[in-house]
Amino acid sequence: MKTKLMDNLYMAWAIGSKDIVDALKNKATRTNIILMAGLVVFFWWASTLRPFDKRNDTAVYDEGNSSLTSGTVELADGYTFRFYKAASVHEMERMMGYKQLGVVIPADFDQTLASGDEATLTGYVLWVHRARAAELEAKYSAKFTELLGQPVRVEIGENFVIPAPDVETSGVHFHILFATLFITITLVPALMMEEKRTKTLDALLVSPASAGQVVLGKALAGLFYVLLGGGLFFALNWAYVTNWGLALLAFLAFLGCAMFSIGLALALGSFIRSRQHMVIWMLPVMFVLIIPAFFSQEPNLAPGLKAVFSWLPTSALVRIFQFSMSSSAPLDQLLTNLAIALGGIVLVFAAVTWKVRRADR
Repeated sequence: MKTKLMDNLYMAWAIGSKDIVDALKNKATRTNIILMAGLVVFFWWASTLRPFDKRNDTAVYDEGNSSLTSGTVELADGYTFRFYKAASVHEMERMMGYKQLGVVIPADFDQTLASGDEATLTGYVLWVHRARAAELEAKYSAKFTELLGQPVRVEIGENFVIPAPDVETSGVHFHILFATLFITITLVPALMMEEKRTKTLDALLVSPASAGQVVLGKALAGLFYVLLGGGLFFALNWAYVTNWGLALLAFLAFLGCAMFSIGLALALGSFIRSRQHMVIWMLPVMFVLIIPAFFSQEPNLAPGLKAVFSWLPTSALVRIFQFSMSSSAPLDQLLTNLAIALGGIVLVFAAVTWKVRRADR
């Protein structure tokens, strides 16, 4: 049994390594890989606090009744504060979501300003920005000083907000899904189309390789390129992971995302017979899988639609990523989403294997 397993793996690797090399020889494939890398870098850049950003959404808990929390205020250089009031520190932390800053205003804040003394605000930033706490303290102190016309110090210290499992703070967990689907659906079907054109796939099907070995070999080739993108993604976004136990969960979610995307791409490549049909089908498939995943946690979504969206494998994978970037992973939700993701992976690979076996006949 062990020998048979090794033979299967060897045959799959032989097929996969050939596909990896063949892909690098293809100009379109090289272009897609560069686009994928650019996409990952762009998503990372779009999620960071950039020096030229001139809008600051701030969640505020006011212990007194300060005049600071009055809506939107624009500074002379165009920098804009938008204040959102919270009823407690806990509510403020949950409100931060996509906001850059949280502040607690002490009850005597206005009196301190009136006396001419330096006022102090307690600041909170998201966990991902913990390495920049000192820099952000200086920046926000300067901005509040300009806003109020007298010295204000924002003290962040170690007030880092770790998101709750049901609170989104960035689109990073969605970005990895989009990037993974993009590289696999543009790369893998194109390789299968090329093999159909050159009759390489026909030669494989009459070789000693079984349908399962052919499918596994194609999956290994796709996984190689997805891991390139995934490695770049984690290198850029490691700061979002809240602890190394959940980092393992993030890696598990990435592998699940990769395998589902590869299986889907192989299914497209095996069922579609021409490049024209591939282009026609690619966009609807991406739309059906990505849009629901993006909106599945939208609080204003109709309950029935939300329930349907939650059963899609892509929505489940996004949720698992979100757990890995939060304070905890609720076991019941984690197991449900893992089951949905695993079911999706099994279904797409079963469809591919069935189609390849039919072609073998």
